[in-house]
Amino acid sequence: MRHLLLFLCLPLLAQTPHFTAQDALRAEWARQPLVVTEAQRAALLPADRARLELALRRIGAPGAPALLPPELDLPTEALWLAKAMAANTPRERFDALFFLNRLKSSQALTALAGLTSAEAATWPRHLHLEAGIATARIAGGTVPQGLPVFLAALRKAGKVDPVRAQAARLRLVMAGKEQALLPPVPATPGSLLALLDAWNRAPWEQRREAALQNFSALTPTSGLWARLGLQAPTPSTLSAACVGILSRLAEGLPKAAAAEAFPSGGAPWPCAQDPLSLWYGFQGLAKAIVPLPALRDAIRLDPPFGVTRPDLQGVLLPALRKQDAAAADVLRTKLLEGTDPIARAAAIEDLPTVPADLEVLTRRAWADEPLDSQQVLIQSYARWQLALADQQAQLRPWLQHPDWACRLEAYRALAKLEPTAPWPAAPPPSPVDQALLAEAEQLVTKGRPVRLRITFSGPRQVTLKLDPALAPLNVANLVLLARKRYFDGRRVPRVVPDFVVQMGSPCDTMDGGPGYTVRCEDSLTWYGPGSVGMALSGKDTGGSQFFITTNATPHLTGRYTRVGELEQPDRALKLLDALELGAQIVSIRVLP
Repeated sequence: MRHLLLFLCLPLLAQTPHFTAQDALRAEWARQPLVVTEAQRAALLPADRARLELALRRIGAPGAPALLPPELDLPTEALWLAKAMAANTPRERFDALFFLNRLKSSQALTALAGLTSAEAATWPRHLHLEAGIATARIAGGTVPQGLPVFLAALRKAGKVDPVRAQAARLRLVMAGKEQALLPPVPATPGSLLALLDAWNRAPWEQRREAALQNFSALTPTSGLWARLGLQAPTPSTLSAACVGILSRLAEGLPKAAAAEAFPSGGAPWPCAQDPLSLWYGFQGLAKAIVPLPALRDAIRLDPPFGVTRPDLQGVLLPALRKQDAAAADVLRTKLLEGTDPIARAAAIEDLPTVPADLEVLTRRAWADEPLDSQQVLIQSYARWQLALADQQAQLRPWLQHPDWACRLEAYRALAKLEPTAPWPAAPPPSPVDQALLAEAEQLVTKGRPVRLRITFSGPRQVTLKLDPALAPLNVANLVLLARKRYFDGRRVPRVVPDFVVQMGSPCDTMDGGPGYTVRCEDSLTWYGPGSVGMALSGKDTGGSQFFITTNATPHLTGRYTRVGELEQPDRALKLLDALELGAQIVSIRVLP
């Protein structure tokens, strides 16, 4: 196999008027600037020229053209209003509505003006408008004439999801835009999450009484279900949804939660000690602004709350900091000196100033896999307000780190201080890198989609169709991990109705990765419903975590590597809409 660092674009283009998929793969791997003359560009076939242009944008070295167009890179109300007025296709209308809502425009519904009942027949079944219309109405938007007729035709065609419709209506009722909910929908883990998400978007003052009365211990007979627009759940449904409900209770707390938001009475939740429940719960606890006497004994345990996993102790640290500073200091020291990189990252974030043993900490973080602690440490130099020269001295060695993502993080921080800082060289390929590249080259040469079948407990299955032509390195990475059975037995730590289902964490949370990073292969391929993308913690930090969208998510386009899409979306998206938070992945297999 050729050493990628020896890749030279100019001689290649001088020898042949081609820029193949293999050439693009090697160029993007090397991540070095490509110097190409206009004559060389002109000599390429149109497909090769397009491939070269995409490679230049993906490499992203200084002076490279931007990948994102202005409306995605720096969206403005004026840009998207113009697009809304010109929108004709379902995708154009959805995107304009979506971005105008994100910009809090009161004119977002302009994107849906002129729709007729006839267009309901061709509207994509899984391109859901319920949440977008509710958001626009709450922002003061006026419903265009004819839109109710279009929506009625959409419902008649079976293209309105009852749970999404109820979630939208709940938001409108709580905002005073509607008077009554729709008929109650069946309670499933997915519908419980969807309705709790919608409920959480109302001000705490509107939710406070019901939260304090019902959330200490929910039962099938709780009065809250009717208030959410749900039928009464069965005990088995509540059990399956337990982690999800607790996560939403934590997320729904006000940003400055008072002690009353943490009731100590009531029957214990059966999943209260589940690691995923604790992960979400500790984040909710960090919102408390006053000491919580009911938690004092648990805080003073050694370890606090009886939690022994270092990564969960790291999640607990911000909450502990607000409740018992002395105990937080002890825990921070333990995590800084420990071996868990995720916990060390949390401990570094807790440091208010540069530590006296920065050199020791740097050596520990340097050796960590994955790069969580390295990333946080590099970002902390500025937060600690080190002198300019000291920041530069700390950053320069990171430009030689064996992980490319770490080098890139250091370069970006250094470039803010030194605009002329040199673009980092790619590190020599590790054995993992070499295996990844070899697999990617095989996939590109074959030119065929790769199919992965995910089996959840139940059993329930969905199949992904991944495109090596679009993202060969990232597809190869998922293939290699699946062959190693890396995902087997893991859990689904993120389910956000009408948005994404995310999985692939080795910690069964949203932390962690395989111990290495994979470069982004961004493109302008649209993130429609059922798209599969790589989760990130920054540029070029892909690993094992990936997500599947359950509605269009146009703001992800060009920012997260899209690797493929769901097969049989009618069946698969229905399954994902009902999936419980914390569902177990039995297996992920590469299909013939």
